[in-house]
Amino acid sequence: MKQMPTVSIALCTHNGEEFLSEQLKSIQYQTLQPNEIIICDDDSSDGTLEIIQKFSELLPIKLFQNTPALGTIKNFEYAVSLCTSEIIFLCDQDDYWLHHKMETLVKYLVENPTKGVVFSNALIVDDELQDLQITMWEKVRFWEKEIEDWKQGKALDLLLTGNRVTGCTVAMRNTFATKSRPFPTHIHPNFIHDGWIGILASVNNEIGFVNEPLVLYRQHEQQQIGVIEKEREKIHVHARFSRPRDLKLSPFIEKGNLYFNLLNHININYPELKDKTKPLQRISQHYQLRSNLAKNRLRRIVPIFKNLYSGNYHLYRNLGSNWYGVYLAVLGDLLE
Repeated sequence: MKQMPTVSIALCTHNGEEFLSEQLKSIQYQTLQPNEIIICDDDSSDGTLEIIQKFSELLPIKLFQNTPALGTIKNFEYAVSLCTSEIIFLCDQDDYWLHHKMETLVKYLVENPTKGVVFSNALIVDDELQDLQITMWEKVRFWEKEIEDWKQGKALDLLLTGNRVTGCTVAMRNTFATKSRPFPTHIHPNFIHDGWIGILASVNNEIGFVNEPLVLYRQHEQQQIGVIEKEREKIHVHARFSRPRDLKLSPFIEKGNLYFNLLNHININYPELKDKTKPLQRISQHYQLRSNLAKNRLRRIVPIFKNLYSGNYHLYRNLGSNWYGVYLAVLGDLLE
């Protein structure tokens, strides 16, 4: 039997007194116990530190305090950099881990030595941990077809259309964590550390998954990032022909900049991966084309239909859109 690797938890806190005790209790009850828990606190002003001190008598906690606060991305980067074990788990302050989470993900990495990162599904719950009858993968549309596509080596394509890798479900090898730092902050305001870890690992096919919910992912009003959906503003047909053109183009320009920045960052900092970034090049070109179409509608026809024929409109359609959404996008590009 293979010897189990050493395990660290990188836990970031900021004014987390409401839910932190339950998270730490869920770690206390794990079937596989961590060798160390690195907690980086981002200048909390509530009772967070007192809770950490209490659990320090029960768990191998090492506390580090940031004053001033580093912010979410850099705080996680700092916490991960302090971890000394072979396997590192990312941990939020407000979730609840099922008792076999750590053992399950560590076992996966032991049995899959070519993978540097693994993630799982999660159950979405309310602030009292009551089941909301939906999983994280259902919410981010990581369904059977997407799961099969992932198994066929299309992880990067899938992650470029929407992140499926939630930080609190992630375990990664320390060797990969070292390679992933520093976590970039210039890609896009909404592009955070778990998105970066997923993308970087998928470029080299280093990321796998366990098709099982291992975390209770809590939804509450105070959290910075969640999956509670805001109602989308519907764009009616008549509005498509009357709204200002810059209003239509702004999301394409934003996405084009995101993928260009990401591609550029990888090419500069990971030149050994340059030959594996074709999906990034493709999606970047797709959005750059859509954001730079000629004002003359006749001159748009050839580039748009070339882009349609290449499959880009299908591949990069909005998550959850119907089949005809592809052709509405084409029609919008032709006429708006």
